[in-house]
Amino acid sequence: MAEYVIMPKLGFNMDKGTIVKWRKKEGNFIKEQEVIFEVETDKTVMEVEAQTSGVLRKILVVEGEEVPITLPIAIIGDKDEDISKMINEAYQKLGKAEKVDVDKEESKVDRETSSMVEKKQELEPKKEEKFKKISPRAKRKAKELGVEVQLVEGSGPGGAIIEKDVVSYYQNHRVKVSPVAQKIAEKVGIDLGVIKGTGIGEKVAKRDLQEMLVKSAEVNKTEKNIPYTGMRKIIGDRLSQSKFTSPHIYFTTSVGISKIIDLLKRFNQDDEERISINDFLVFTVAKVLSEQPNINCSLLGEEIVYHKDINIGVAVALEEGLIVPVIKNADKKSLSILSKETKKLIKLARERKLMPEDYNGGTFTISNLGMYGIDNFTAIINPPEAAILAVGTAKRIPVVIEEKGAEKIEIRSLMEVTLSVDHRLIDGAMAANFLKRLKYYLEFPKGLIL
Repeated sequence: MAEYVIMPKLGFNMDKGTIVKWRKKEGNFIKEQEVIFEVETDKTVMEVEAQTSGVLRKILVVEGEEVPITLPIAIIGDKDEDISKMINEAYQKLGKAEKVDVDKEESKVDRETSSMVEKKQELEPKKEEKFKKISPRAKRKAKELGVEVQLVEGSGPGGAIIEKDVVSYYQNHRVKVSPVAQKIAEKVGIDLGVIKGTGIGEKVAKRDLQEMLVKSAEVNKTEKNIPYTGMRKIIGDRLSQSKFTSPHIYFTTSVGISKIIDLLKRFNQDDEERISINDFLVFTVAKVLSEQPNINCSLLGEEIVYHKDINIGVAVALEEGLIVPVIKNADKKSLSILSKETKKLIKLARERKLMPEDYNGGTFTISNLGMYGIDNFTAIINPPEAAILAVGTAKRIPVVIEEKGAEKIEIRSLMEVTLSVDHRLIDGAMAANFLKRLKYYLEFPKGLIL
């Protein structure tokens, strides 16, 4: 019995997916748990396995098309099974009609149109026709060009309107153009309707096209155009929702990290896998969150949820956008284990091999742009979390310090951190206390490690 293949829900926040590649073709026999297609979510590209065995009878969604979860995207069934009803129902759910090759049917439809007109003329030779006959291809072209078909004279069989009638009307009525200009426009693909002619009767002349091409070459120098779809669009939609739904408030402080640098130099002398400042940040944030659980929360519906687990996301930049793998139970892991797990997740993220469990369930996020030389920035909260920490680059700066009642200048390594919080859930004092404690542990790390 035939069954639908549906767009699966591969993550907590996933509501749509884009078909990246069909691994099977129509007519192929598919075994249960055999990979049938690849889907792109807002986080990664994943392989999807068939849930049943059978023949791939119909692919309903083409590669590159975005579809909401649970909607049908293909049909698997027996080789000779009638699936016409399922196809029609699926296209209704998808909001589209089954595609037909209109061009191949043109001559056939024209003949049928001609025959119908001739029969009607024989039966009612003196009766005036109420509607004009038009071929499918002409109808499509009229819609494309914005031509009112009732104004077009048909030259097809029985006076039916065919495609060339629509094109001729469009060229002769919408735009007055010289033959030379018409040829240039067709060659370079310019819409003559956007050009104001300077010839007799405002006719578009060759010089008008040349002037437009020169201006376009000066102004419109784009290297490439890519659709705003897939991962980039999903991230944009979610962050826009976060920015305009959650009232963000920001808190910035400078942190001395000279002692962390010295400490990590000693740690990394013997270890093959080096511990980074970013690893230490994750470790320290987890410690502070365990002490101040009121930051580790989310607004879900009409309830403020305080999370028992501390799951810290680390923002990773990809060419297509941003992805945030999550270190689960970060407060219960040693610095070395946490460092290895973080590096592994970042590697998987860059290879687009993360699984849903690797990027779902975060309760707090760290976004570190220090390696790019950014001094400071404010980050948008990653929903449904209530806070995110933005980390800038470490810089050697002269600092005035007081020692034994006297002031002196020392060169110290400082970095700026900015905490963005959802002001609906976290007040200013709570955020300030979080940063105060974070600053203390980063500036005096020995007490944190021992």
